[in-house]
Amino acid sequence: MLVTLSEILAPAQKHKYAVIAPDFISIGMLKHYLRAAEKYGAPIIASYPPLPIDRFRRFDRWIGKIRTLCQDSTVPVCLHLDHGKDVQTCLRAVAAGFTSVMIDASAFEFDLNRKMTRQTAQAARQAGVSVEAEIGHVGANKNSLEGKAEESNLTDPDQAAFFARETGVDALAVSIGTLHGTYKGEPRIDFDRLAAINEAVDVPLVLHGGSGTGEDNLRRCVAGGICKINVFTELIKAYLAATKAGFNPLVKGNAGFHQYNAVDKILEFYFTISGSMGVASA
Repeated sequence: MLVTLSEILAPAQKHKYAVIAPDFISIGMLKHYLRAAEKYGAPIIASYPPLPIDRFRRFDRWIGKIRTLCQDSTVPVCLHLDHGKDVQTCLRAVAAGFTSVMIDASAFEFDLNRKMTRQTAQAARQAGVSVEAEIGHVGANKNSLEGKAEESNLTDPDQAAFFARETGVDALAVSIGTLHGTYKGEPRIDFDRLAAINEAVDVPLVLHGGSGTGEDNLRRCVAGGICKINVFTELIKAYLAATKAGFNPLVKGNAGFHQYNAVDKILEFYFTISGSMGVASA
């Protein structure tokens, strides 16, 4: 069933689990995600990554197919635009049929971030669409989808509380030490900062850079108030390797077979540690 971000995160916040948000780059990839989510009885946030939103000539028609897949699923599915870089992009996604968008103006100064986020939230709310924003800035290694190395700017709890109230967002991504892409060393998560943010902010909290953060760290993040975990780097690496294996005449099974098995294994891990395994079947 197709739901908004608010609808999928409300029970997660209440019952203290997190919903996994994997990025997809094709309909085939999304089908594998939905199949795994249904197998494990887990809600899922299908996230479209920060690629040019007009990369498809008939984008609206393509999103229509995506919406149908989500609507037909037996588990709650939110169709989410990840890292929309400006208001226009987010509103284009709203018009196309996304049920949630992320306006990511976190690289800008606070006042501009607040202005852009508030404008997006006000417009999206009229269409019944949820909005996520980011305060502080989650950095990236050069191998991330963001395409360049960026330093992190950790989230200030008081600033986060003010930002959430002023903008009216439905979920807030915070920077507590995770990174987009692959970690060069061990992740260093600021759990004290997370606790202070969770105490100050009412809306569900989002963790970007879930890949490679580690089981113990992620379990502690969920216990500390994280309600949505973004995952992509691990999935895309496994997906591409599986695709390559599928075209190897010495390996049994076609590409789809290997792709699903690779995705299934990773998502089972994240559904388990996030506490979302089976909640859609209860």
